[in-house]
Amino acid sequence: MNRAKRRATPLVALLAGIALQVTIQALVTRPVSGQQPPPLRLPRRSAHAATGSEVRARLATMDVAQREATLWHEFSAGNVPELLRSFVAVTRRVNIGGRSRSVTFWCAPDYVGVGTDQDWFRMPMSAPLAQQVATLCDCVLPTRAMVDAIWQQAALKLTPFPYSPTQYDIQSFALFFEHHNKITAQRGGARSTLLTAGCKKDIVQSPLIAAWPGRVVIYGWHYPDGRAIQPLSKVHTASYHDYSHGVRLVSRYVEVDGAPTTVEAVLADATLHPLLSDEGPSQSQHYAKSGLESLPLHEGFPATGARSALWRHKFTAPVSVSISPRPPSGDATALRVMDPAGGTESLRCDVGLVRDVVLDADLLCDYRPEVAGQGFERVGIFVRDRASGAFDGTRTQLGACYALTFDSSDGRVRCLRVASAALVDLLPTPRFYKSTAWRRFRIEAIGTRLAFYMDGEELFVAHDNTHSEGAFGIGYHEYFQQDSLLRGTRVDACHADVPAAFDLALAPVDRGVLELRRQRGIPSDLYFTVLTVVPGAFPSGWFFGLDPSLPDVLHQVAIPHPVFTGRLDSMGNASARLGGLPVGLPLQGVALGLDPALRAWAASPPRAVIVR
Repeated sequence: MNRAKRRATPLVALLAGIALQVTIQALVTRPVSGQQPPPLRLPRRSAHAATGSEVRARLATMDVAQREATLWHEFSAGNVPELLRSFVAVTRRVNIGGRSRSVTFWCAPDYVGVGTDQDWFRMPMSAPLAQQVATLCDCVLPTRAMVDAIWQQAALKLTPFPYSPTQYDIQSFALFFEHHNKITAQRGGARSTLLTAGCKKDIVQSPLIAAWPGRVVIYGWHYPDGRAIQPLSKVHTASYHDYSHGVRLVSRYVEVDGAPTTVEAVLADATLHPLLSDEGPSQSQHYAKSGLESLPLHEGFPATGARSALWRHKFTAPVSVSISPRPPSGDATALRVMDPAGGTESLRCDVGLVRDVVLDADLLCDYRPEVAGQGFERVGIFVRDRASGAFDGTRTQLGACYALTFDSSDGRVRCLRVASAALVDLLPTPRFYKSTAWRRFRIEAIGTRLAFYMDGEELFVAHDNTHSEGAFGIGYHEYFQQDSLLRGTRVDACHADVPAAFDLALAPVDRGVLELRRQRGIPSDLYFTVLTVVPGAFPSGWFFGLDPSLPDVLHQVAIPHPVFTGRLDSMGNASARLGGLPVGLPLQGVALGLDPALRAWAASPPRAVIVR
């Protein structure tokens, strides 16, 4: 989505400052304990997300490609148990140049899986997907030396339980789950947060990745005496995975002799690399990512058409058309969703059956009362669709979704529940927008709660359990007597993610230096970041770096300083570093994402860190 050409007016800046003050007071009113490292960098798991058993039932009927695409969506949506979100410290000491040096890194207590603490399973996957999951979580894969250190310091060492490849199909999904159950039985009643080893081989990072592209490097699965079943191996292709493969997430932030740095920096250091690797220094040890797509979805619909490969049209492929009035991005074109033969059309996002989702889209509401006598066209967005993008239904496909729509004839906006042959407007009182304008449509679907917004204004909140999951997308339906009157749904940009995904990360990367990362916001939106010191600490004022008075807020907006204000990039992210901080300073912060036209805003959860 490209809204870089839009300029915030002085009034917008003023209101943004006021909104920021309100948000700060609401979210940063009590200290938040600092953590090193931060928790797993994923959205909070929804109470309505699928359990491990539910996901497993779906995966059992899929081929490998479908299975990995489904897994990627579950990870992207945060469907990871709490027991894997709090990392465990591992310290390794090495004599370098006659001096004892130490490194502390943090890793997940067990191997990656999906579901709840009570109902989850460890899931083998390909190296490209493992790399993509690690990157998503702001993590890395361990090296051989790190795997050894994890086993040595594990509080719970299990005895490997291998299956013979001559007697079992070691790549079968059924065996994946059987092995998970064996590990669970071995654990008995041991606390789930204990650092556990001895149950899987690790997909590791290694210089061999660069020397042998297209291969997966595996190592580990230690016996109780410390011997590894699997020596470092590159024999398999990168897509290969069997029941014995596991993915252990390791935070990319580490401490060397108490000073913060990153895994990548240590591995590339000619002197310090032995702290984390016994294979020599290396600049890059990453696998090529899988290329799978899921949430968050950022789609700007450039003149060349939809960028994401996830979009599926119903009858006719959408095309870019010249448009007036110009869309919010300032581009000269927008994507038109329409079947020239008439009737219904849709552009549906194929990421599997989505439960909780927030969908935003900028659509042209074309008010045309002058042709109302000959019919009208309906434009809108939909979520939880189970009728192949039928939108508001046809005679042969009756529709099954929730939708937010606009009718060209009278400007009526509807919050629709579409089921069987019935279209029910959930709005208790009809609403009308009798003008032609670009407007931001938004639906929030969280469990049985459905919230509908137009240009940031809450239209209605409903509670309905008719549709629990499904696809989402852009819809069109025309009811004209003549096809020559068709204009279609014109969409400028679309953004979809799980609820409350916008986040702020605070991470020490050097002594007295913090990296601030805003992530999973709407591309090109403004961001405001405020840091506050735990009361009673440095400095004498309550805020550090940004005084809460309105003139100073507006000054930061006008500069802008990348630590505090700026625009999110094309992926909805922004990063900056703040240096010169006193070591030991406890900070907490919050970020605010704001539509430059002030149609909507979102706040991140408060985050805390202690400067090191």
